[in-house]
Amino acid sequence: MEWILALILGPPVAFVLAELGARLWLNVRGQYFVHQPYARLELELDRDALPDLDPLVRHSINADGERGDDLPGDLDAVLRVLVAGGSAAECYLLDQEKTWPMVVQGELNKHCTRQAHVGNVSQSLVPCQTIQTVMQKTIHRFRSLDVIVLMVGASDMVGWLEQKTPPTLQPGSRPMRDVCSEHPEGPFGWTKKDLALYRLLRRLDARIRRPLARKSGAGKSLVKNRRMRAEATTLLDEVPDPTPMLAFFEKHLRELIVSCRSHAGRVLVVRQPWFEKEFTPEEQARLWNFGQGRPYVEHLDTYYTHRVVCELMGKLDAVAARVAEDAGAEQLDLMPHLPRDFDTYYDFLHFTPAGSKIVGKAVAAAIAAGEQDCGKDG
Repeated sequence: MEWILALILGPPVAFVLAELGARLWLNVRGQYFVHQPYARLELELDRDALPDLDPLVRHSINADGERGDDLPGDLDAVLRVLVAGGSAAECYLLDQEKTWPMVVQGELNKHCTRQAHVGNVSQSLVPCQTIQTVMQKTIHRFRSLDVIVLMVGASDMVGWLEQKTPPTLQPGSRPMRDVCSEHPEGPFGWTKKDLALYRLLRRLDARIRRPLARKSGAGKSLVKNRRMRAEATTLLDEVPDPTPMLAFFEKHLRELIVSCRSHAGRVLVVRQPWFEKEFTPEEQARLWNFGQGRPYVEHLDTYYTHRVVCELMGKLDAVAARVAEDAGAEQLDLMPHLPRDFDTYYDFLHFTPAGSKIVGKAVAAAIAAGEQDCGKDG
């Protein structure tokens, strides 16, 4: 009888013990990664939504969870750069080699005697407070950092508008499980995707096989979002006093720079540019953002005019410039470098491959100017 019970109960008990052990291991040894290490992704862009971008977009993540090349063996001999920010730094809809961080890497390798490596841990719609938390959770893993490049601010403004311009902003970063592709946090459960064992096996599979994920129709939602903005019943041309949002951004940018300076020799604040001009009705139809609410998950009928958004971006830019100067960080104003047209931007904040190339060259020149082993024309 005993052996029959052992035969029946043994596998379930072993499974439960293994799962509890996996949860304990994650709690003690688990790490945070914005991007899943060793992940590979191919996006086929929707041609109606994004006819001016490359039809095929590739993402490749290295062992440190950076979108970027695999790391060289001897990091001490490498000029290592880490990029953090929101969607304009993430360059999600650009092929990896045409993202501005990879352009930076290519330009530095033309003009520096040390090999350069640029990794990107940026993510869309992540405000400065959350970036600060992410860096606190991850930065210890990035060994031998020479330069940290920050492009932040727009996500703070977009979030404030989406929340209908609240008069106060509450502290408390987004849960890391909503930001990081790999993390040790729960909640755990007993369905497949809630198991700690499933997480560990998925990680092992990614490291061994490096499977290629594919997605078709990427960017298709922009067609709907553009139409929703064009059909909006209300366009708001003013906002309440943005001081609370600006003060919240300032506080966390200061803290972020301090944290970054403790781990890298240099911090470069790349002040985020925006597409400011008088738009024709045809050009307006290509823009989609800045509504009251989240256009990617709900129907909106109230949006903010681009005039008021430009005004807010100017105020954010002034805060970023002042904070960088006060904190002793380097800064780069990209607005003089970028033509204000749809060859440079494919919407109000995001770069085409041509715009990305301009940004990458300007950022590389700013980095090279502070490096003894780089030519000053980088």
